[in-house]
Amino acid sequence: MKPDLLRVGAPRISQPGSRQIACVAVLADNPLAVTHDVAADLAQTLNLPLAKTSAALTGLFLTVTETGLELRDGRDPRLRPLRVDFTHLDLRPYSANLSRRQPLTRAMGKKSRIVIDATAGYCQDALLLTLMGFRVSAVERSPVVTALARDGLRRFEAHSGMSLSGRLQLFNDESRNFLLVSALKPDAIYLDPMFPAKRKKSAAIKKEMRWLRDLVGDDADAADLLAVSRRVARDRVVVKRPDDAAPLAADPSMSLSGKLVRYDVYLTRRG
Repeated sequence: MKPDLLRVGAPRISQPGSRQIACVAVLADNPLAVTHDVAADLAQTLNLPLAKTSAALTGLFLTVTETGLELRDGRDPRLRPLRVDFTHLDLRPYSANLSRRQPLTRAMGKKSRIVIDATAGYCQDALLLTLMGFRVSAVERSPVVTALARDGLRRFEAHSGMSLSGRLQLFNDESRNFLLVSALKPDAIYLDPMFPAKRKKSAAIKKEMRWLRDLVGDDADAADLLAVSRRVARDRVVVKRPDDAAPLAADPSMSLSGKLVRYDVYLTRRG
């Protein structure tokens, strides 16, 4: 694992109105191996301390191993590490992963080619859209989440033998700023803001999503981001919502439902 594969740009940790828990440190899994140099480089990039041991770490921290990057929780060492992994994807043509009959793909429309995923998270949807033929720019505000996603994409390329160069780009930036200053003219903008927290916390909530909320916060600016996106997208903005949640804005042009989620489409139709 080369250090440059983990570079994610200037850190942006604090977001207004969010309740995120900062990642507290970077740790090398084996301080005597090459992972120490990679961990030191990553710690400097993210402006985080380089820890010698996990013993005193009481929050989320990144661990650099010889095979990839992991997020661990010092609050509960019993929890298994989180690693962004796409190697399980079925890449056969017309497989369920790549079916253009999926609600997300249908929501993007037949004319969309260039897509900005403005709330990329771990990049699952950005990668799927890329594999289905869209050219995707993925934007994630958390530098820690960006590093995890970039590492997962690197290992996906190594495992699959497939290059994502020119098809999927990952940026660490504030999406509102990115949309307003980027030279890209996206046909569609995709938003998957953090789902509203349920009143009764469920033990079934995946660790990946709990930790993502800890790192990113509650996306209190989601409505504002939708408003900006509607001014920028040439054809449409697609917003992923829980099936029982109200639309992010009250006037979607159409909605497509999946098993547990809904995709609200806001048409803009600019030439």
